Amino acid sequence: MTEITLAKVAEITGGVLIGDGARRICGVCSPNEPRSDMLCVVWEKNMLEGIPGNIAVLGEKGSIKGRDGVELDRPRAALVSLLPLFDRRRGDSPGIHGRAFVHENSIIGEDAAIGPGCVVSDGAVIGRRVVLQANVFIGKNVIVGDDTRIEASTAIQDFVKIGSRVTIHSGVSIGCDGFGFVPGDDGRWNKIPQIGTVVIGDDVEIGANTTIDRATFGVTEISDGVKLGVHIHIAHNCSLGPDCMLVGFIPVGGSSKLGRHVLAAGMSGIADHIVIGDNVTIAGRSGVSKDIKSGLTVSGFPAQEHMAEKRYQASLRRIKSYGERLKKIERFIRSIAAGFGKEDI
Repeated sequence: MTEITLAKVAEITGGVLIGDGARRICGVCSPNEPRSDMLCVVWEKNMLEGIPGNIAVLGEKGSIKGRDGVELDRPRAALVSLLPLFDRRRGDSPGIHGRAFVHENSIIGEDAAIGPGCVVSDGAVIGRRVVLQANVFIGKNVIVGDDTRIEASTAIQDFVKIGSRVTIHSGVSIGCDGFGFVPGDDGRWNKIPQIGTVVIGDDVEIGANTTIDRATFGVTEISDGVKLGVHIHIAHNCSLGPDCMLVGFIPVGGSSKLGRHVLAAGMSGIADHIVIGDNVTIAGRSGVSKDIKSGLTVSGFPAQEHMAEKRYQASLRRIKSYGERLKKIERFIRSIAAGFGKEDI
């Protein structure tokens, strides 16, 4: 079990120590389940109410009084450097498991860990300190960069290139065929061979059960720093610019191009052949059916500028009241018409 002092926490996070710096903690806990042997992370001052005074706290500046803890401007951001100290999952021992298959023509980097049931195919290159958990398939001539971690039951198909410090969660499929068919003269669907590849940059994270299709020809590209959530589908020949974030349950249609730092919220969707500029935000459940210029926030289906969508939604809510007003006007007109013997109006 890892234990560190509060003084060390302050040093690692760049925070200000309050109280006993020699106090030792063995983990991090939430305000809902405070423990005296752990550090309780509190995002806002009002969350301190109800937390016993004997609990050490990581909180905003000026929030900690009469207890041990560490104060800093952004407590949540401190988790980036703090939580890895207590991560018990990173205990993979270097070496090749006896029940793994590693082709004699592959190259395995120093201190790589290859788990049971893994297949490393002909010509594959596995970088230094790479971790392949159980039942990972690495196809022919695949390149995996240093310090990349690929979790269980993931398939990386032939000729895919993966950068360094990439995290790929369980059940991901990279380099499967893109969905390409054309109708023949007989009306049956003919498959278009998918002979391209996928290139994934450095510092990318790919969520569980996400699928990235190989290009029909050329490259499906995931640039440096991209973060993909669970159950995302990136179709063939797409290009995602640096530091894009797609949250979860999002399809991206074939040949679409996303600029730098595009943020797509959960269950949104992007049609094929769409071009999205830099720093665009796509609200949840939006459907993008046309190009979007840089810097915009869009929402709705089909997606449009967020303020325009809000005005549209507000107008829909007013339709009921408009209908009631029209009925009153109609009754008023009928009453006037009745006075002139015009009952059929």
